[in-house]
Amino acid sequence: MANQNIMVNNLSIVRNIAYKRIKDMSKDVKEIVQVEDDLLKRIDINMKNAINKIINDYKCERLTGVVKIK
Repeated sequence: MANQNIMVNNLSIVRNIAYKRIKDMSKDVKEIVQVEDDLLKRIDINMKNAINKIINDYKCERLTGVVKIK
């Protein structure tokens, strides 16, 4: 149980770091490329969704031992 809590905490840290990097990248893209806000929001949402899917798949694999293949 303790190992599971450690894994969940570590994954939360990974998610927070990834979200911070996404925020920084979005800011850079907005300043350098000057894209529309709508496009920037879509990119931001899709990157966060991808991170969440990767973390969720990893967590499921670690807990069940089964690799999800789509």
